[in-house]
Amino acid sequence: MTHPLIVQAQRAAEHLAPLAAEHERQGVGRATLDGLAAAGLYGILGPEEVTGTAPSASVYREVAELLAGADGTTWFVWFQHHPVVKMLAGSANDGLARRWLPSLCAGVMQAGVAFSHLRSERVVMPATRLDGGWRLSGIAPWCTGWGLLDLVLVGATTPDDDVVLALVPLTEGGGMSPGPDLRLAAMGGTRTVSLHLDGYVVADDDVVLRAPRANWATADADAGANVQPSILGVTRAALAQLAEIDGEAAAALSARVASVRARAYELADDVPAGGAVEERLRVRAEVLMLGVEATSTLVAAVGGRAMTGDHPAQRWAREAMFHLVFAQTRAARAASLARARS
Repeated sequence: MTHPLIVQAQRAAEHLAPLAAEHERQGVGRATLDGLAAAGLYGILGPEEVTGTAPSASVYREVAELLAGADGTTWFVWFQHHPVVKMLAGSANDGLARRWLPSLCAGVMQAGVAFSHLRSERVVMPATRLDGGWRLSGIAPWCTGWGLLDLVLVGATTPDDDVVLALVPLTEGGGMSPGPDLRLAAMGGTRTVSLHLDGYVVADDDVVLRAPRANWATADADAGANVQPSILGVTRAALAQLAEIDGEAAAALSARVASVRARAYELADDVPAGGAVEERLRVRAEVLMLGVEATSTLVAAVGGRAMTGDHPAQRWAREAMFHLVFAQTRAARAASLARARS
């Protein structure tokens, strides 16, 4: 039986696909995101004691693939929410979890992240200890959903090289301000900005996690070695359209994608975190390059029409390019380059 959340995602994808070009150009609106919340798609990774359900990882993956293939801009803003829910559900800060998890899982409150800079060796967001909290000053170069989302999980680094992640309102004031909307080659309507913090104070009550930076980096790298479902969604969407033009080419590529997709999810489900990392990275690189190949093949099959702004072929090709750097770690970059040399 098809899971109800997958049915809801299929309906949402059918609604979103005709709007994808407009959303990329003009920006996704909160009403669109609220529609996904009403469909139950914001609590999909929430704890069962809050949501009342416990969908499997395969359900989340199928939902993510469907949304990403239909409308990458909407998917990317929606995607930001789920790491916040997962981290909050596992946080030792019970009071913070009780405060926010019910409304986050219902999608009444929606969240994003601003911590990718923690993957850099440079400290760009230092945290200074205060009585009962932390003062943050610096620039988080990537923050998606400004003006759309309610909360942001912002990351900083302490003088003793701990990571501090705090969940705070995503609003201007108190030392928080946005840079201009970034001009992106893909996902252009996601309201992505650099987030400027100037003496911004976060209370201990708002801290989701404090951990040694090395420990956080290891966990982040382990998670980043897995394949993101979204690139497979883009690839599947492109291949479905290719099948209408050249069935033989689509079938050959689809067989390769199906094989590597099955292995990617098998590794994620059956191998403990930290295991088979080199194979995970190889599979991840293969999936990414297949995404580029599939979308580029569709562009070639469509011809000149693929270059028009409303045709999905060029958008999927740009989104496949985006996924090459999305959630990229040094190890993931090395695996992609090694795949290109092989």
